[in-house]
Amino acid sequence: MSNTKLYVARRESRLRQKDLAEKLNISSQSYFRKENGITAFTQHEMVMLAKIFKCTLDDLFWEEAN
Repeated sequence: MSNTKLYVARRESRLRQKDLAEKLNISSQSYFRKENGITAFTQHEMVMLAKIFKCTLDDLFWEEAN
């Protein structure tokens, strides 16, 4: 399952997948696979992304329950 919230946050911040891959110290291909839900982000990467976007993990990674 792709991560729509992360995609939107990245686009609103005008960042490329390559930019975030560099910040996370992973390859662009690895970032692409993670953002598109093919593989999972590590806990450390998730925390780093939340810091980059100045938001919570919930804001980036989990859908609200209705």
